[in-house]
Amino acid sequence: MSKNAGLAQLMPESLADIGKDDEASWQQRKSLTTRKMAVEAALQVLAEFGYTACSLQTVAKRARISRGAMLHHYTSKLDLMAAVIEYAFYRRLAVFLDRIRALSEDDRTVRQIGIRVSFDVSQTAEYKAFLELHIASRTDPELRAIFLERASLFDRVWRDEITKVFPEWLDHPQLALLDDLVWVMIDGLALNVDIWADQARVDRLLGLVSRTILAVRSGRLD
Repeated sequence: MSKNAGLAQLMPESLADIGKDDEASWQQRKSLTTRKMAVEAALQVLAEFGYTACSLQTVAKRARISRGAMLHHYTSKLDLMAAVIEYAFYRRLAVFLDRIRALSEDDRTVRQIGIRVSFDVSQTAEYKAFLELHIASRTDPELRAIFLERASLFDRVWRDEITKVFPEWLDHPQLALLDDLVWVMIDGLALNVDIWADQARVDRLLGLVSRTILAVRSGRLD
C-alpha cells in the first residue's frame, strides 16, 4: 500500500491532478486552476483577516479572478468554505507527514523534534485557517455540519498515518492519548502565542511535553 494511501482520502477536488490527463480539455484545466486559486486565496484571507472578512468579493480580488468566475465555481461563501475546509485539512496533514519523514531517527525518537514540527505546523496559513473555521463553526450550523464531517474523517486518517511515521510507538497503548495531548497543547499555543509574545515560554512548554512523552515511552510514567 502506498505511504500516501491514507492521505489520498483527504484529497480535495481543488487539488485533483487533471492537468496530467491527456483527455482533460483546456477548459477543464483552466477550471481546476481557477478553483485552486480561489481556495488558496480564501485560505490566506482567513489566516490573515478572519472568517467575517472572508467574503467572495475579497477572495476574488485576492485571487485576481473576476467576480463572475468566482460565482461560477462557488455560488456562496458556504460553498467556498467547504472547499477550503477540505484543502486546509489535506495540507495540514501533508505538510506534517513530509516534515516528520525528513527527520533522522535520532531527531524523531530521542530529540523529539516532532513536537517542534507540530508547533511549526500550527503557525502555517493552513492551520490558522483551520482554527478560524473551527471557531466560526460554533455559531454557524451549516458551516458546523460541513466542518465536523470533514474533521471526523481527518481524525481517522490522522490516527492511521501517525503509526506509520512514528513506528517506535506502534502498538503502544498510550499513543492515541499522547497524540491528543500534543494537539490540545498545540491548539492552545496557536491561540496564545501572540498574547504571550515570549518564545522562551513556548520553548519551555514544548520541552515539558517532549520530556513527558519520552517518560511514557520508557515506562517511567504511566
